[in-house]
Amino acid sequence: MKMVLKKGIVLLLAAVFALGGLVSCASYGQAESYKIGVIASQTGAYSGLGMQSLEGMDIIVDKINLAGGINGIPVELVVYDDKSSSVEAARIAKKLVDIDKVHALASGTATAMSRSLVPVANEEQVPMVMLSGTSSFDDELGAWCFRPFGSEDDYIVLLLNYLSKEVGVTKLAVLLENSGYGQGGDIFLPQRVSDYGIEIVEKQYFNPDSIDLTPQLTNIKTSDAEAIFIWGTGPAGAFAVKQARDLDIALPIVATSPQGSPDDVKAFGKYYEMEPSLVILASKIDIWEQLPDSDSDKAMCQEFESLCAERGHPATMWNIVGAQIIMLIEDGLRRGQPDLANVQEARSQLKDAIESTGNLSLFMANYTMSPTDHCGNVLPKDMLVTFKDGKKVLVS
Repeated sequence: MKMVLKKGIVLLLAAVFALGGLVSCASYGQAESYKIGVIASQTGAYSGLGMQSLEGMDIIVDKINLAGGINGIPVELVVYDDKSSSVEAARIAKKLVDIDKVHALASGTATAMSRSLVPVANEEQVPMVMLSGTSSFDDELGAWCFRPFGSEDDYIVLLLNYLSKEVGVTKLAVLLENSGYGQGGDIFLPQRVSDYGIEIVEKQYFNPDSIDLTPQLTNIKTSDAEAIFIWGTGPAGAFAVKQARDLDIALPIVATSPQGSPDDVKAFGKYYEMEPSLVILASKIDIWEQLPDSDSDKAMCQEFESLCAERGHPATMWNIVGAQIIMLIEDGLRRGQPDLANVQEARSQLKDAIESTGNLSLFMANYTMSPTDHCGNVLPKDMLVTFKDGKKVLVS
């Protein structure tokens, strides 16, 4: 990953590889700073997602500090590697709170790690903004955790509506990842399919690090399914697309957004484009150039794309996952102006400020929070894309 060093940068991703996961921040001399503790997978099964998310966080912090900080105060990221382990994630979160004295926690890799941090954030009374692609655990968030990533109801409807109205599917096979995120699909898909005249006729499971899904796909091939829905977070879903085509399974395939990562598209793109080409959920960042100039998000996406280009690659879904976590915290810091003289008081002030978030436009949705709503997805911005000539193309 190519890094561009700029004045005020507080995170050196290259050091992650050299030091095995711990990145310390620039001191800014004696200046006080807002400290955000980041728990991200830099090694292990989820490292591909964690590193992208971490870079997205760094891009936003770099931008903030180059513009003079927040109300004149710089932002620091204090980063540790959770090693793709929920146990390790909880351990280092405790250290970030008690030893590093961070003002907020940020978890942007995967549901399993984020969920393990919820008890820590609530017991230590520190605000945490977390990634989780499922709303099935929202009743566990407590008073201190925020999950600005919508619910299954926001995005399931896009794929089911496409399968029903555009493809005419009535019988569906589902491939579900054995993870917290996959559990959300296992809960919500059966609840929603009947609304679209669809029946699940085959259900198979896979592990996040699976590279051979031919047994599951063989079962699907012998069923009477008319399409396949892949619900997962990593490369296993991409392997499933390839192996389905290798098995001459010519069914339409739809998938959740992680299967659109640049690495997966590069490795499996020719299989994605085989007719009928893969359709996945995506963010506007993936196809911002295809948006009309009247779209209010186009400029935001274009700017972020240019910042990623400075680092030698296009923006990815997990780049914006990390970015919008920091953007939500940034908005709370600007409005709440926490008192840096008292860490615990500052944490409480930041929590109160995030709870008063109003119609904040981020990459994935507009958010309005409250003390009783720590998700706040008011206006989702999900869309569907397919693949042609190595590029993502807007479906709807």
